[in-house]
Amino acid sequence: MRVKAAAAFAALLLVACSGSGSTTASSSRTSSPSTGSGLAFTKASDLRTRLDLLFGEQVLMVAKETAAAAYGTDEYPGYVALLATNANDLEDVMRSAVGNTAAGEFAQAWSEQNRDLIEYAVGLVTHKQSQADSAAADLNGVFVPAFGRLISSLTQLPADQMSHMIALQLTAIEAVIADAVAQTFPQMYTDLHSAYAQTSKLGDQLAGRIVQLFPDKFPGDPSLHVVDLRASVNTLLQEHAYITTMATDSVVRGRTSETPAVAAALAGSTTSLGTDFAELLGSATGKRVEQLWSLRDSKVLDYAGAAGTTTKESLVQSFAPQFASLARVAQTSAVDELSATITVIDEQKSKTFASLAADDRAAAAAMEPIADAIVAAGSAQG
Repeated sequence: MRVKAAAAFAALLLVACSGSGSTTASSSRTSSPSTGSGLAFTKASDLRTRLDLLFGEQVLMVAKETAAAAYGTDEYPGYVALLATNANDLEDVMRSAVGNTAAGEFAQAWSEQNRDLIEYAVGLVTHKQSQADSAAADLNGVFVPAFGRLISSLTQLPADQMSHMIALQLTAIEAVIADAVAQTFPQMYTDLHSAYAQTSKLGDQLAGRIVQLFPDKFPGDPSLHVVDLRASVNTLLQEHAYITTMATDSVVRGRTSETPAVAAALAGSTTSLGTDFAELLGSATGKRVEQLWSLRDSKVLDYAGAAGTTTKESLVQSFAPQFASLARVAQTSAVDELSATITVIDEQKSKTFASLAADDRAAAAAMEPIADAIVAAGSAQG
């Protein structure tokens, strides 16, 4: 297995960070769906949902770039670049909240964290324990207290409280990296879900405080239950999208030791989605949507397999119309999301690595209008 030098990866990250903003659908979408104005879709709700999605996405990008490094595949540079794109998007959100100077300080600290996470992963992959230890020391001894102080200065929240929250998040991410390198797949997907869930605590805390400090910029109440549901459905669908493409990658590459673990993670994600579907759409409809979603997962994995019998057309036709009707989602949104996922799988099969990572993110972003439409439908009836 060949892995490039850590310095080269760091250089790639810095180059990617030099761009301003994201070119993907996920970077700018904070507007309400046409059917869903009201308490679920205020600017305060937009802020909370956006931060939760971006903080969560960072964990998934770290997992994907670490796995690519561990497997020695050419998917690695694309996911490192997406980690930088994610950081740019976070900077944009913070700029809208706290201004250019503070957002720049946030972005610099966040990019240094990403650099150290990459160095930590590469050190483990290349069996350079001193490099991994140095990166871990920087993360835990330098980044955590400094970032805690920075967030405290921006939000007036206690620095030790913020440092503790960030330390817990980092510990969870480091566990995912170690699992990915060791290829202990059941533990990796368990830890990945835990790390992903941990990020929402930071997003919720930060968004809530920003709304308190700047109510004119972010009118609304981000702590309402309907906003809880909006954030939950959005983040669960984003997680599901990225876990789906991790599952299809394992099938395409024939990693038979990984496939059962990631399939189990996918099933668990669908079960969690079912809980929200039931609350928003009613128990009976929510259960039918969960069952349909589970069938979608099975067909997606079958499509990824060399011996699969599922075609693109049958996959879309068996899912999109029924899902749109049951979940009260525009059929075009269901088709667009599934088509975007199929594009990623096709690129995995053809080893079209140049566009794979960006298209993976586009597929995840295509979940957002679906999530908001379901929340709009549920809040309208409830």
